[in-house]
Amino acid sequence: MAEPGFEVSRSGERCEGIARGIDRAHLTRLRRGELRVERRVDLHGLTAAEAQRELAGELADAFAAGERCVLVIHGRGLHSDAEPVLRDGVVSWLTSGRSAARVMAFVSALPRDGGPGASYVLLRRARRG
Repeated sequence: MAEPGFEVSRSGERCEGIARGIDRAHLTRLRRGELRVERRVDLHGLTAAEAQRELAGELADAFAAGERCVLVIHGRGLHSDAEPVLRDGVVSWLTSGRSAARVMAFVSALPRDGGPGASYVLLRRARRG
């Protein structure tokens, strides 16, 4: 379930979200693939619990390193018995807990980066000093 601090919208397999109060121009730039991906996180083959830990750790490391754009590869969930576990989980994990404080926006990736089987995540700038 998404935190109240995010606006999340879905259209078919595609999903995007933005933290409340963030300029929507950031979302537009993400949608267009205009930001350079600085880190890739591949969650294929992990259980939901493993994927959640991996994603949280990688986002924390990226944030601490001052990286802004992370590509999260979660798959489309075509081999899941029910709903796409990782794809849907990523949305929940990005919008809740400690990760939510680091995330500005996220959007399904362009076809060149995995389409709806991956998401671009834009992180806030780490405060220095």
